[in-house]
Amino acid sequence: MDADPSFLPPGSYGVVWPLLGGLLLLLLLVWAGVVWLMTRPPQDESHAPLPPSALVKLRGETLAQIDEVERSVREGERTARAGHHELSKVVRRFVAEVSGLDAEKMTARDLRKRGPEHLARLIAAYYPSQFGAAESAPPSIGKAASAAREVVGGWS
Repeated sequence: MDADPSFLPPGSYGVVWPLLGGLLLLLLLVWAGVVWLMTRPPQDESHAPLPPSALVKLRGETLAQIDEVERSVREGERTARAGHHELSKVVRRFVAEVSGLDAEKMTARDLRKRGPEHLARLIAAYYPSQFGAAESAPPSIGKAASAAREVVGGWS
């Protein structure tokens, strides 16, 4: 039996095409993994409590900052509005470091929903002095600083 001249044996494929197909499948899997990881809800990071010595040190530093803000407003180095704003930042920073609550970025409404009540009341009380149409009177800083000391001093 002679071979038919019109019949050709099957050709061999090069190794490039299966490698490209495998690479394409790998890229699709990586892309799906990245999309899955990027769209997951954030994990609640539990904040480990500070050791008592660190809490005492941080409380002392924060109380000193509150005293400095009050002094600078009384001596006219900064306006009462800027003093209230700085007190808010100092207290929020303290709460964020101690509790892990993202208090530095939260509004008064957010704090009422998710934060401690006494912190929410303090921040809400600062709002008129910080953002009101009229400039705050410098004597108002004493009451504001006292309220900040109560929040920081009573935090456990």
